[in-house]
Amino acid sequence: ICAYINTSDFSLVRNEMGEIITEDGRSRCPFNPEYKSTAIMADGELYAGTVSNFQGNEPIIYKSLGQGTALKTENSLNWLQDPAFVGSAYIQESLPKGNAVGDDDKIYFFFSEAGKEFDFFDNTIVSRIARVCKVRDSFVPFLACPISLLPDPLEPSHEEGNETIMFIGFTLILAATLQKSLIAVRKRAIEILCSVSEASFSIFLQCITNTARAQGISSSLHMPDKVLNFVKDHFLMDSVIRSQPLLLKRNVRYTQLAVHRVQALHKTYDVLFIGTDDGRIHKAINVKNKMYIIEELVIFPEPQSVQHIELDDEKGLLFVSSYSGLVEIPLANCSNYQSCGECVLSRDPYCAWTGKQCSNIKYALTKSQWQQDVDDANTAVCKMTMASPRLAKPTPPRDPSCHVIQIPANTFTVLPCKLRSNLAESRWEYSHTAERFVYPSPDGGLVVVAQVEREEIYQCWSEEGGYRQLLANYCVKADHESTTLTGRSRTQLVPQGEAIILPGETWSPEKTKTYWNELIVVCALLVFSLVVLSLFVAYRNRDRMKSMLKEGECPNMQQKKPRIPGKHTESLPLNGNNIPPSVTPTHECSSPENSKSFSESEKRPLNLKESHVEISPTCPRPRVRLGSEIKDSIV
Repeated sequence: ICAYINTSDFSLVRNEMGEIITEDGRSRCPFNPEYKSTAIMADGELYAGTVSNFQGNEPIIYKSLGQGTALKTENSLNWLQDPAFVGSAYIQESLPKGNAVGDDDKIYFFFSEAGKEFDFFDNTIVSRIARVCKVRDSFVPFLACPISLLPDPLEPSHEEGNETIMFIGFTLILAATLQKSLIAVRKRAIEILCSVSEASFSIFLQCITNTARAQGISSSLHMPDKVLNFVKDHFLMDSVIRSQPLLLKRNVRYTQLAVHRVQALHKTYDVLFIGTDDGRIHKAINVKNKMYIIEELVIFPEPQSVQHIELDDEKGLLFVSSYSGLVEIPLANCSNYQSCGECVLSRDPYCAWTGKQCSNIKYALTKSQWQQDVDDANTAVCKMTMASPRLAKPTPPRDPSCHVIQIPANTFTVLPCKLRSNLAESRWEYSHTAERFVYPSPDGGLVVVAQVEREEIYQCWSEEGGYRQLLANYCVKADHESTTLTGRSRTQLVPQGEAIILPGETWSPEKTKTYWNELIVVCALLVFSLVVLSLFVAYRNRDRMKSMLKEGECPNMQQKKPRIPGKHTESLPLNGNNIPPSVTPTHECSSPENSKSFSESEKRPLNLKESHVEISPTCPRPRVRLGSEIKDSIV
């Protein structure tokens, strides 16, 4: 369901009955908000690239609202192959009114999809630029021009005509490193590729122009069926749009992009405001087909992705939103540049040096004495302005007085030096006698040791493009009340390249190399090796282990049981005669080999009716029952 919103007070539009006016949102927005879709308004008409069903497997480009009939692409033509829409643009090529060409306005859709023109084992994701005409009665001709990279966000500049430039963001996989690039595509290049050389078809693949009207073609309904069928089946152009990257950043993922065309002192420039996935805004400028990042602004206190960027040219504000809030920032921040050199080196087209300060050129009454060099960033233009503390020789922009620091003798401290530009380099200057007692810190500061009865001066300079600027000036001396050692110095020698933890500071795990991941990998490999070795040993000795298991289940049956002393033994023979205990047989389940004496009952035949033979499970030799008694005997 879709509703109308009053942009003046951001309220829902209601009818005369006080009910909220709603419309069917099918084919205008996706069912799942995570699905990548795009929409744009063109003279009261809504052009949307989305899906039309709940499953999300029917992508369409849909035109609704306005006075005309609703139009959509046909799924049976397979123009779209699981696309991921990333942006759209409305280019008014009909302006100015009454021009000689009489071209129609165009809608461009930027998306990536599975390339069916490739015969690979897996789907190949390619990028497209689709173009539809605004006043057509159908989406024929629907033309898709391939690009050699994968687009993400898009925001075209507002200059009309054939020189319109579209800036597109791309995600690249180079050497297993995620990189982000930005390219500029001229609309004229798209127009050339989205056409054919044959004169018989070129008129039908273009939007309605004065040439087509002269031949009686004012609508797509007037085209021959043969031409329409050909265009439907051959909508993909053969050539590829190529452009070189303008901005390439590693380990940065751009999410949103807004372009502002600025009129500087001498010419016009395109300023880009690019949002990142960690809540930052990169303010960049395109100068001579090269991008320079002017500022890097941290918008949100916690890292979070920038979801939308809206630019207000009249108020000079930029609105940045995320899932948690909305932030308003000015387009120009000239007060951040405190000297002529900083103002010129920034390449900020919004700012210029007036002779006293860096100001916004939008509010300047006269610009004759203002200096700005966006193309070359030449600080020599500062000499053309009024007198400045920087003209004769490099002097500090602020208070040049020495900042006195007193510490106990033979102890160290860190002198900070914060650069005001990421392109500048810091350089420390001090006397030769202090070289043995200094050590550069990783963050650009300087670790110094206070010496007894000696005061050293340390200066931090910033150098960029031949321009030098004094950032800090320190005077370090030892405290007179501190005690010193005469025999051995308490100064600790810090090895070159080794990080140290200074007093009052805490150890930061973010800046220290840890080997936790390597330890986990080594432990996992060790456990895996032990398991494989155990399985190999078990496999090699499988026969021996089987025999050992069998011996444990069935012990040796021929093993004799030891006679327990004092246990009553059988003393009666089979015939029942009494015999003395001394001649009682000592065998169990067997008879002595040298015994040749037999009782009287053993010599006569046994009575089969009264005899029963039993086999003991623990002794394989049989036992004979004679009458009511059981006697061991050899059968």
